[in-house]
Amino acid sequence: MLPGDDIRKVKGIKTVTPQTTKLFKGFQEDNLDLVRLPETFFSQILPLINSLTQLRLLLYFFWHIEQQESSIRLLKYSDLSSDPTLMAMIGNETTLRENLETLVRMGILFEAQLPGEQERIYFINGPQGRAAVKAIEDGQWNNTDAERKPIQLTDQQPNIYGLYEENIGPITPLIAEILKEDEKTYPEAWIKEAIEIAVKRNARNWKYVQAILERWQVEGRGNEQNRRNDSQDPSRYRRSWLGKK
Repeated sequence: MLPGDDIRKVKGIKTVTPQTTKLFKGFQEDNLDLVRLPETFFSQILPLINSLTQLRLLLYFFWHIEQQESSIRLLKYSDLSSDPTLMAMIGNETTLRENLETLVRMGILFEAQLPGEQERIYFINGPQGRAAVKAIEDGQWNNTDAERKPIQLTDQQPNIYGLYEENIGPITPLIAEILKEDEKTYPEAWIKEAIEIAVKRNARNWKYVQAILERWQVEGRGNEQNRRNDSQDPSRYRRSWLGKK
């Protein structure tokens, strides 16, 4: 039987085949942004979860509160329903509401409503969440934080390591060190454009990219003539890469 011939449909899980799956290319070396999960997530909460949608939604909660700058961490219903990436994973608002209700019934989330407001807000069941819900119930809620900034889940643009792998080749330990230093030296937009130029000129090596960056640093990135000069003799940079004159 060929892969994909017998795929069971499970509630909350979209059908995935080798033809439709977007492969994960691996964590990048400098991608050190972490999302904290309490140990009880694995020992007590995970055994309660019975659908992929519940798991996705709950992980989204932990990710979202990690991005918040306010002293009181909460999610409004609109925070969830307005995030296109989350909704693409969940499906629709009916599924969103159903799974929110389930997580509330499980005691994992708290649901509350502020006086005079129609929108529901949600807290993770922790010390801060319990204190916030009690304050709302007792009429002592006083959230003086500034207006909350929208936070949405987006696919990050490739960094210097990802751009190198996609356009030039595999990263060796030596190349990784060179990339790390160049990332400190040049703006991200410069690096991206220099790589694009190198690819267009079929000069797929980092020495050529460095030559463009060095010229921009000395003579100015906006000098179009200099950029054209970079393309006149790509073999010169290939020879330099090989240590030749």
